Amino acid sequence: MYVLTPIPKDELLKLLDPKAQEVIRYFIKKSLFSQPEPLPEQLARAVQVPKEHIEQWFVQALDVKPIGSGSYPVDIYNEEEGWAADIKMLNAKLDDNGELNNSESGEASLGQKFEGAGLDLDNLFSSKQYEAIKNAWLDIFGEKIAQVEREQKGIKDIIYLFILRAGFNFYLVGCSVEIANLDNVEVGNTTNMSVFLNNFIDIRYGKAKIYKAKKRLELRLRPRNWVDDNLAVLFETDFQHNHIRLYNETLNEEFFREQLDRINSVKINII
Repeated sequence: MYVLTPIPKDELLKLLDPKAQEVIRYFIKKSLFSQPEPLPEQLARAVQVPKEHIEQWFVQALDVKPIGSGSYPVDIYNEEEGWAADIKMLNAKLDDNGELNNSESGEASLGQKFEGAGLDLDNLFSSKQYEAIKNAWLDIFGEKIAQVEREQKGIKDIIYLFILRAGFNFYLVGCSVEIANLDNVEVGNTTNMSVFLNNFIDIRYGKAKIYKAKKRLELRLRPRNWVDDNLAVLFETDFQHNHIRLYNETLNEEFFREQLDRINSVKINII
């Protein structure tokens, strides 16, 4: 029924075999080491990892081929098994107790266009041609998928893999893409700035909308529901920032080794 359907956790764990988990643990520790230390009076900040680094995590962890760059529809391709994946990282919000709250994640772009339909978007919103807006952006999304199928021979499945960054923890969730179900997508709620799409993804797990200002199709997930429904793989760390005033420290080799040892002692449980 939906264009994006959650991948069951047991399938994610098949994808993320023990060797892949070992590689992801390694990259998480490297990322933790690179985080700038806050001052003693500063609040801790969530871990930041560039998108390009997240893509390389999976290239190495899954031993697959990196393909495309920039705006190409997918990032990795498993030639033997015939699937390709687009890798995305989204921010998941926490409550005051450090637990996932029930709000939406940050947004992921599924299709952006500044020419053609993009040039006409303001006029289409002004004249409230919401069906035309929906059709134009579904065509853009569909063409992205078709491009991969044309250019990467042997493709049987296209998926999205999302890393949800939640403080110092990470969740992996995924969606399979069912392009035939684009015909089921309908115009939902509309505003002067957005057209929300029904049946693109189950509303329990996320929301898709066409956003006028950025001329793109966006997706936001509801991380708490993915976790509650046992659809997420958790990489749980016991990392804590080292609040320190580096200006007052002697930053020699011994200090550097101490920091490496500190990060190396971080425990990462995969649940």
